[in-house]
Amino acid sequence: METFLLHAQEKEALELAGLIRVPSGTKLPENWRGRIIIHWGAAHDELPNRQALQPIKAIVRAQKRSKRDELLQMHGIKTIASYGALGAGKEERPTFTYKYKVAIFHLQTLVVYEKKETLLLSEKTLVDQRQSSVHSAYIEVAPERASFHVRRASREAVKAIYALGLDYGLVTIGVLRSGHTLVLDVDPVPKLNGRLASLYAQAIDRYEMGLAKELRRKERVMLGSDPEFLLLSPQGKVVFADRFLTREGEVGCDAIVLSGQRLILPLAELRPQPSTDPRELARNLQATMQLATRKIADESLAWLSGGMPVGGYPLGGHIHFSRCWLNGHLLRALDNYLALPLILIEGDTTRERRPRYGFLGDFRKKSHGGFEYRTLPSWMQSPVITRGIFALASLIADNYWLLTRQPLQEPDVQAAYYCGDKQRLQPTVAKLWQDLEHLNGYEVYAADLNRLQARVMSMEPWDERADIRKAWKIAPYHRKEAFEEQIML
Repeated sequence: METFLLHAQEKEALELAGLIRVPSGTKLPENWRGRIIIHWGAAHDELPNRQALQPIKAIVRAQKRSKRDELLQMHGIKTIASYGALGAGKEERPTFTYKYKVAIFHLQTLVVYEKKETLLLSEKTLVDQRQSSVHSAYIEVAPERASFHVRRASREAVKAIYALGLDYGLVTIGVLRSGHTLVLDVDPVPKLNGRLASLYAQAIDRYEMGLAKELRRKERVMLGSDPEFLLLSPQGKVVFADRFLTREGEVGCDAIVLSGQRLILPLAELRPQPSTDPRELARNLQATMQLATRKIADESLAWLSGGMPVGGYPLGGHIHFSRCWLNGHLLRALDNYLALPLILIEGDTTRERRPRYGFLGDFRKKSHGGFEYRTLPSWMQSPVITRGIFALASLIADNYWLLTRQPLQEPDVQAAYYCGDKQRLQPTVAKLWQDLEHLNGYEVYAADLNRLQARVMSMEPWDERADIRKAWKIAPYHRKEAFEEQIML
C-alpha cells in the first residue's frame, strides 16, 4: 500500500479506519515503505520529509476564520468578509436563496447537500431584513439533478479547499439573491455521519488505487496546448477574432463572457496537434501560426500575447495533459515549478488578470480523459519562452513525485505570486530550479530549459504590446530581421 491514514484516535478517524483498505494508526510503522500519509485531524505530530495529504499546518490555518477568509480572498474567492464589495451596505446582512454543504476529497466532489431559503416578503413585496427566513433542511442532491447553482457551488468548494492548502473538507456555500456565491465556512476535519464516512472511505481507497497506478506509469505524458492571442489595429483598437475565424479548428476564436452573460468572441486561439515530445509540440504550434496567417488576411493587425495586453481582455496559455493522473500533487508541482518561475518574466500588465484568471491550481477536465492546466498567461512572446515552457511542463509531469518543495503553501509567497513581486520570488525560484536540474530527464531538454532559466533569472519582462509574429518570423516578418530573441525550430 502506498498510503497510510495517520490520526489521534478521533471518533471519525476510527470510523474511517474501519471502512478503508489502506493501513491506519496513530503511529507510522517503522518498516512502512509507502509514499503518502493522509492526516486526519491536527492532534498528532506532522512527520518531516514525508509527502502528505492535508498538511497539519493548513488544517490549523483553515480553522482560524480571519486567516482563512484572508487567504480565500487573495485567491479571488468571495467570503462574508468581502460581501460589501458586491454592492451591499456595511450594515446590510446577506440574504441567501440557497445554501450548500459540499464534501470534497482530492479535487473531487463526493456529495452536495442543498438547503433552500424561502424569504418572507412584506405586503409591499420588499424583503424586510428584520423578518426571519423559513429554513428548510439540507437534502442530498443526486448528481443527475445538479442545477447550475449546485455545479457552481461544487467548483467553488474544490477551489477553496485547494487555495487553503488542504486536500479534503466540508465547505459551506451561500448563494445570494444576486446570484453571487460566498464561501461561508470550511471545515478541514468534518464531522462524519454514516453516509459521509462511507463516501470518504471510498474516496481514500480510490486515491490509493490511482496513486499506485500512476507510480507504475512508464509512458511519457502527452502534451497539448491552446494559447490565446489578441488582434490589434494600427490605431490601437481590438479587432475581434471572429471576423476571421470560426469557433472550431486548429485556429479558432474563443469567448469572453461579459456581465449579463453576454458572449463575445474577441480572442484568437491556436490548437496544435499534441505530442509526447515538447519540441514537436513547439513545431506544431508554429505550423498553426502559419495557418493563422492565411486565415487572418489583414497583415496590419498586430498579434499580442501575454496576460492582459489590453485592459479587459485576459489571455491564457493553457497546457493540456493526458496519459497521466490528475491529482493535487501534480497541480501543486505545476504551480510551484512552472507558474511561479514564469512570474519573473511576465509583463507589467500580466498581473492584472489575477486573481480572477491565473489563480493557482486552475484546471479543467477534458472529454479526452486528460485535463488542462489553466493558470498560465499566454506565453508566445518568443520561441525561447515557448519551447522552455513545453519542456518544463513535460519534465514536471513525468517527475513530479521528486519535486517536493512547495513554497506556495506559505501565505507570503502566495501574496508575492498574486501581486507579481519578482524581487521577493527570485531566490525562491532559484532554489526550485536546482531541484529541476537534479532530475534525470533534465539533460534531454537541457538546451531549451537552460535558455528559459537564463531568461527567468534575468527577470527581463516580456513586452505585451509587441507583435509576436516578429519573434516567430511569421509573415509579414518572415523576410525581415527579427530583433527579439529567437531560435530556429
